Amino acid sequence: MGPEQKLSRRNFVTEALAGWLFLTCLPVLYSTVKFLIPPNILDKVVEVINAGKFTDIPFNSAKIVRFNKKAIILVRTEQEQVKAFSAVCTHLGCIVEFKPEEKIFKCNCHGSQFDLTGKNIGGPAPTPLKPFRVELKDNNILVSQA
Repeated sequence: MGPEQKLSRRNFVTEALAGWLFLTCLPVLYSTVKFLIPPNILDKVVEVINAGKFTDIPFNSAKIVRFNKKAIILVRTEQEQVKAFSAVCTHLGCIVEFKPEEKIFKCNCHGSQFDLTGKNIGGPAPTPLKPFRVELKDNNILVSQA
């Protein structure tokens, strides 16, 4: 065994501490690089979605769908209309639920209530639900930004 192959206790401790320091700093280095260099593939922003068939939603009921990673709620009223609103409560971001017997949207987290026009009518929600444009075309429900 030559002198270059012999590992002293001091060299071993130095190399072990350097390796431990490197492994400890690796997550910080990784997150810093991910923050500074944005991803090459951006999420595709969709302008219009096909939310399903008009006949898929029964009278006086609702359906929740995704629109650009955001939840929206579609409701089919007794007047044969389909309305679409953001399903995210404007108070703290919970998902609202449609209550057909009361004809309102209700947030089960803190009790906010919204009417069928999206207007806040009760609870702590400060603003109305954001509306979306709905178009019926060949029995398909097309939803876009209002």
